[in-house]
Amino acid sequence: MSIDTLSSMQKVSCWLARNLTNNASFEAYFEPVVQFFLPQWRADRFRSTIMDVRRESADMYSLVIKPNKSWKGFSAGQYLELIVEKEGAWVSRFFSISSSPAYFQKTGLIEISIRIQEKGQITPWLPQALSAGSVVNISEAQGSFVLNEVLEPTLLIAGGSGITPFRSILQQISLRGTDVQHPVTLMYYARSNEHFIFRQELEVFQQQVPNLDIHFIDTDDVGFFSDAHLLGFCQDFSTRDIYICGPSPMILHARKVLEGQTVNDDQINYEFFGPEPVSLEVSDKAVNVLFQDSGKQVSTENAEPKTLLALAEEAALKPVTGCRIGVCHQCICKKKSGVVYNSKTKKYSDTGQEEIQLCVSVPVADVVLAL
Repeated sequence: MSIDTLSSMQKVSCWLARNLTNNASFEAYFEPVVQFFLPQWRADRFRSTIMDVRRESADMYSLVIKPNKSWKGFSAGQYLELIVEKEGAWVSRFFSISSSPAYFQKTGLIEISIRIQEKGQITPWLPQALSAGSVVNISEAQGSFVLNEVLEPTLLIAGGSGITPFRSILQQISLRGTDVQHPVTLMYYARSNEHFIFRQELEVFQQQVPNLDIHFIDTDDVGFFSDAHLLGFCQDFSTRDIYICGPSPMILHARKVLEGQTVNDDQINYEFFGPEPVSLEVSDKAVNVLFQDSGKQVSTENAEPKTLLALAEEAALKPVTGCRIGVCHQCICKKKSGVVYNSKTKKYSDTGQEEIQLCVSVPVADVVLAL
């Protein structure tokens, strides 16, 4: 069966489902019935089993997950959506897969390693709510933060829990051992009062791969990523593919240093753990946001750019949210008028009505929302 034929059949199935059941698919229509026999089953996700909850440090843990047989696998460096039920409601978050594709092929298991957010609603709760045998749902693997198929000279820059996708990448590379022809350097930054997550494992990888060079850098001792570090640890950086992952300020700083060293943009790859920070000129003129349905209004005069989701929550509103990084589309809302900047697409809207994502939209002119 050709791809075009399969696509046509899927469109017909979707059309029939919408017209006969008022649902996007027949699976969604029968979801409540299936859930009676398989609790927490989701038509649009993959029902999976927690095999272990393993502590990595005081503020970090790994979930060992066995996806169901329909899950298609992943490439090292990708992430997935984890969906769990909390107090009768579905909640979801996105996490990097910290184990390698080879590990999944051998064991049928994957790992996601999660740092506890002190004021978070989900990350502190998960290790208390989940244990071996618990059922969760996951999405297909997503993201383009992966190495080229042909491994070129590479520089990896990690900050704190930004090591998680690199663990997956290096675990995969370690299997090639002496066959790795080009140099791979990891600069891993953490504070002295923090644990270098996976340190022993990374040191083993370094022994297995002669061309792998790992530097554990204490930011309290020598400061953060700088021109001096770049030249000291990876003198040929200008010839390498560069990957950055960590907290948003760290990524922005590293990009600035690399740009100052005239590194080409197409050499630099990065992945934020949240929405990309927005750098817009702050106008002296106030920007007003009216939440029309609730009758509330906020002003952003002389303030740092904030997303509409942040502004709504500051106004004590509770819009539906999910990933908060522009992926899951749960926070879509109708903009009645005004101009917003989308930090994910890097584009400005027009002034008319349209659906926008609250978590990645920043108001740049007076905005009216149906919220």
